[in-house]
Amino acid sequence: MAGGLRPRSWWVALALVAVLLAVGDRYGFHRDELYLVEAGRHPALAYPDQPAVVPLLAAWWFDVVGGDLRRFRALPAAAAAVVVLVAGLTSRELGGGRRDQVWTAAVVATATTLLVAGHLFGTTVFDVALTSLTVWLLVRAVRRAGAAAWLLAGAVAALALTVKTLPLLVLGCCAVALLLAGPRTALRTPWPYLAAAVASLGLVPTLLWQAANGWPQLDMAAAIGEGGSGTSTERWTLPLLLPTLTGITFVLLLVGAVALWRRRDLRWITVAAALLVTLLVLTGGKPYYAFGLVPVLAAAGTAAVRRWQGGRRGRRLVLPVVVGLNAVASAVIGLPVLAASQAPVALVYDHGEQVGWPEYVATVAGAAAATEAELVLTANYGQAGALDLARREGTSLPPVAGGHVGYWHWSRPAGEPQRVLVVGDVGAAQDAFATCEPVATVDNGAGVDNDERGTTVRLCDGLTGTWDALWPRLRRAG
Repeated sequence: MAGGLRPRSWWVALALVAVLLAVGDRYGFHRDELYLVEAGRHPALAYPDQPAVVPLLAAWWFDVVGGDLRRFRALPAAAAAVVVLVAGLTSRELGGGRRDQVWTAAVVATATTLLVAGHLFGTTVFDVALTSLTVWLLVRAVRRAGAAAWLLAGAVAALALTVKTLPLLVLGCCAVALLLAGPRTALRTPWPYLAAAVASLGLVPTLLWQAANGWPQLDMAAAIGEGGSGTSTERWTLPLLLPTLTGITFVLLLVGAVALWRRRDLRWITVAAALLVTLLVLTGGKPYYAFGLVPVLAAAGTAAVRRWQGGRRGRRLVLPVVVGLNAVASAVIGLPVLAASQAPVALVYDHGEQVGWPEYVATVAGAAAATEAELVLTANYGQAGALDLARREGTSLPPVAGGHVGYWHWSRPAGEPQRVLVVGDVGAAQDAFATCEPVATVDNGAGVDNDERGTTVRLCDGLTGTWDALWPRLRRAG
């Protein structure tokens, strides 16, 4: 990779890492990070909502850095840098010169979605990095039609599928686009099909686990499509939200789509992007699912704008001004640069989910001590993850259980606890006890309107049935 990029593209990637690390310990752990670390402590071939690699990586890396938040987030920052480097490589593959590569890298580095994803240790940034890399290799394979290029693309795709199953959407759209728009020369060789076979190996562990556990990821996908995730969107609003992928430089992606359409050998990329957006609208997917195609669209769009600028003095400032404004706006919106009380939670849901976990733990721990509860039963994996981390760090708490996603598989309470602290709305549990009385209310102390602010903590006593009967009713996908 190093030989294909000019030094300035590396500097763009390093600058992004520096920015992400500078704000890496702002606010606090995100609910997804708390869940991933705990999930990785329960090794499995896969989990209800994802393959196994990222949870296992999160738990291992958390221990390596001793739980330090800034260092914990160094890995996602590095993954974000990979996306930027891939953007430069993609520009080079499309014929872009040194400055085209640098500006493409800058456009992608200032993308709102990449800043948000690169700040957090989650599946998104690793998925985007590997999907972008696969798309670049796919472009090379289609243009060069050699066995080595196709097999390398297949191998990276296999790795991407051990991180998330979403690359199937992107790669599937690319395959259909090649059939529809060509060039079809490579499809007449065995290499694309062998590459697909290699890529499919990355799905084997996930498929085995899902088949053995009743395909819970299908329920998870349905829940997201119906708005069950904090970042879910209404299907009809997704086209309006797509500009949030890159901010005001989204116009460069549109220019890139037009430029690629005009090139017969690259027209399939525009078709793939159109198919992917259509599929996301129909299925209720999230805008960032399309980010794997952003580097190649940005590469084509940036080169087209630079040709339009030419040497004309009045136009030369267009790209620098647009990218500069986008960098500032994306940083303020997508990164925790403001005080927590001023965070734009309405625009970026993830800001709020990093605030208030210490206060939440203190509230629950205090209630547990005062009520002598035997168990804490939580409504979601963020609540459970925060308490499990606190228990591992020495906070006095009873065992933690919950039915949300992976927690249902590993947190079934031992014995028959009767005196249970129920956090949040766990309807099935609240109906299963003789009494349930409020004992505390969660407040994050920063005035941030997030998922846990105002959560009621109840003491439920006298289980009217058995935990064997109650536990299946607590299972929740999203």
